[in-house]
Amino acid sequence: MKASPPHFADHLAWQQAWRLRCCPPDHMLSKPPDDLLRGHLELCPWCRETLELPMIPSPEPATPDSPKMPPIPGRLYTLSPKLAGWGPKSRYYNPPVVLILSCPDEHSVFVCQTYSDLGFAGPDDILLGDVFTGFAQPWNCYTLMQNNLETSLGDIDLQIVEMVRQRIDQDMFSPQPGSLFWFFRQMEVETGYYFSSMAVAFLMAKYESNLISLLIETDSSKIVQDLQHLPIRLATNELAEISPIDVLFWAEPDPQQLPLAAADTETTPALVFLLKNGKIEAAEALPISISFCEYANGRMVMTGSAAFTSPGGRNWLFRWQTADSLIEPLPEHSGYDGTLFWVTFSLTPDQAAPPGRLIVRLLQEDQD
Repeated sequence: MKASPPHFADHLAWQQAWRLRCCPPDHMLSKPPDDLLRGHLELCPWCRETLELPMIPSPEPATPDSPKMPPIPGRLYTLSPKLAGWGPKSRYYNPPVVLILSCPDEHSVFVCQTYSDLGFAGPDDILLGDVFTGFAQPWNCYTLMQNNLETSLGDIDLQIVEMVRQRIDQDMFSPQPGSLFWFFRQMEVETGYYFSSMAVAFLMAKYESNLISLLIETDSSKIVQDLQHLPIRLATNELAEISPIDVLFWAEPDPQQLPLAAADTETTPALVFLLKNGKIEAAEALPISISFCEYANGRMVMTGSAAFTSPGGRNWLFRWQTADSLIEPLPEHSGYDGTLFWVTFSLTPDQAAPPGRLIVRLLQEDQD
């Protein structure tokens, strides 16, 4: 997404939204430009205009103390300025204000991103009430770590929180592609993804079950033997020298077991493997929908959702499959949260082109 689509270049609200979410602070513009800043200046006309003005040196903003108020549902928070930084698409990602919807455990919070300009509110957005100007984005909810939170701005009515929760499970407004709403929502989702992906990567590493390590220690031939009794087929016979995890990615669902795809969405089957005592007992193909896919600057960024909620003890695994190889995601650039998932691969143009495709596998531990 460009900084200023031609028909929005003079739209003040869009300019303010872009600068709030995607531009570095002015004190960074005064420093000698590096490759990251030069890349941003190539696409951002407003930062170029700022550089043409007389630069008044100013100290870097001080980092405030950690919040004293405990996180609870209904509380609005800023995020730590330490989380800000350069990310995909030559943007400097600035932390948004978030509304806490729930506190799943002592480490994490489930939040909804907010925005202050009501001109960008759509029919599925929820106003924050009489005390705070702005709206919550039920289409942009994700998990953060509690220590990502910085300053409490206050609390909103819990009835509003419940309205946001209920709206998450309902059909969402679909802006016209290329419209101002469409560009705004793409930017907001990408902003949330930047901050949530860092948090979820840490939480996944902290809580991940031993399924993956258990599977890695299993001989590949044993995995192949387990799979031969399931409704799947193996896409290659050259499995003796590859890792047990990669065996699962070369396994394909039985076409007769594939779920039906919705006519208006891009879907792909995800294979869910049920493990018990290190043995693969069952496999099931479930549909996932790809809602965003973009290849730029050597990176393939994809987000989507599943038609099922991922329970505890389930691990998501992603690969990009070309004609003859499997490519792992960039470190700490993949994750899931409830029904949502995201993943980023570093690919050459040839690797990104067909027949390259996303492969998703899930491991679930039998609790019986």
